[in-house]
Amino acid sequence: MSQFEEPTQSSAAVPPRGQRRAAIVGGCVAAMGSAMLTGVLLFVNGSLVLAIVEMFTGSEWELLNKQGAGQFILFVAPVAMVVAEWMMIDYVRTRFTSR
Repeated sequence: MSQFEEPTQSSAAVPPRGQRRAAIVGGCVAAMGSAMLTGVLLFVNGSLVLAIVEMFTGSEWELLNKQGAGQFILFVAPVAMVVAEWMMIDYVRTRFTSR
């Protein structure tokens, strides 16, 4: 059998075409859901960090009064929070799912 021929149904290692398509669609839906959840988390985290930075701007903290430092915190903190949130999500998922 060449590499371009469709495998026969007698092959035990290859699932039927319907199962393969369902697996592909399921993977695409999971990837889109993950991307949408990440976007929502970035929006919420960015809003929270912006509110906190605005609250401390003008106070005695010299670091937040510098423009570059404030922009760095506004960029890095929401991304770091998303990484931590996904780590927590993965930890909880592994605790409540069986293999």
